[in-house]
Amino acid sequence: MSSHGREAADTPIPLWIRLFCFALMGPAMGINAVLVALALPFMAPYGTDGLVLAGIAGFFTGILPARWLARRIHQGIAE
Repeated sequence: MSSHGREAADTPIPLWIRLFCFALMGPAMGINAVLVALALPFMAPYGTDGLVLAGIAGFFTGILPARWLARRIHQGIAE
């Protein structure tokens, strides 16, 4: 790794970058989870309640790619 990567890792990621990334990834993952739930035949008995729960689970799962994206953006800004 270059020394630039170490400098970016030493400084904390600002809150606005984290919130921005979650605002992007949370709804995207929620929509994807609902589409996957629609495609799975065994989800049919759960109806709209199952779709809502899948969307909520996907929304909170969006934290994982949002953290990765925030780190990448922060590294890019630090360089």
